[in-house]
Amino acid sequence: MSSTSFEAAPEPMQVAQFWLYRIGAYLLINVIDDPAWLAMMFCY
Repeated sequence: MSSTSFEAAPEPMQVAQFWLYRIGAYLLINVIDDPAWLAMMFCY
């Protein structure tokens, strides 16, 4: 009989942390890197 191991479901805190990192990375790459957004932040 072969034994198969199943991973346990992730805890809600781990899922929330994962999505927080995903959202943070998206904002860093797409929002903060935008020249118009940078100009608006520093020249206001």
